[in-house]
Amino acid sequence: MIFSKFLMMKRFFAFLFLTSTSFAGIAFSRTIIVSNDSFDKSSTLSVVPISYDVETRYSDDLLYGEEKVVQEGIDGYALESGTVVVEPTNKIIEVGRGPISISYGSTTGYGANCVGCSGNVACSTEYGTHNLIRDGVYYNDSKYGKVRIVAADNSKFSCGTIIEVDNGIMDPFMAIVMDTGGAMRDAWSSGNVLIDIAFSYENSDGINNATNRSGNVKFKVYRNGW
Repeated sequence: MIFSKFLMMKRFFAFLFLTSTSFAGIAFSRTIIVSNDSFDKSSTLSVVPISYDVETRYSDDLLYGEEKVVQEGIDGYALESGTVVVEPTNKIIEVGRGPISISYGSTTGYGANCVGCSGNVACSTEYGTHNLIRDGVYYNDSKYGKVRIVAADNSKFSCGTIIEVDNGIMDPFMAIVMDTGGAMRDAWSSGNVLIDIAFSYENSDGINNATNRSGNVKFKVYRNGW
């Protein structure tokens, strides 16, 4: 009956939702006022809510991991027949992926079995001492997941710093500063950034690809220290 009334309208119709309580997925009654020049009628019919979706967008203008709500979500409504009365408005969230800072410098590679090396990294972790031979050259960070271990001057990059390393030879990778060394400290004392990429052994595959002394290696810092 309500649909025949819609066909009788000459100009327009308006839905006025008067009740205030609804539950997702449960049909409920609404009083609808239908108005035009010819008549004023009211009728009650059942509608069901349509839940809004959440859209995620990524932005380099926000720091990595930060979130901002761009648009709040609003549920829509449909008749029990499936006819949509009010379209839902999606919630839109921006998620940051921008670095805190960017530096340029050089990279080298070192094996954990180098002369005078114990395999233990210099930085302590919540899991205790990490050994590159026993535990591997990756670390499972609570926020950034599996990241490659590197050495740096700790006055420039403190223990736990997360860096994206792109030396133009290896594929770009996320790294965590967990070690240090004299070469890194000497480089920084002259104002140069040197990152040493950890390998389990001096003869590990790919260790030669770690070296780029051009000074153009790009380091994107996403977290300063632990």
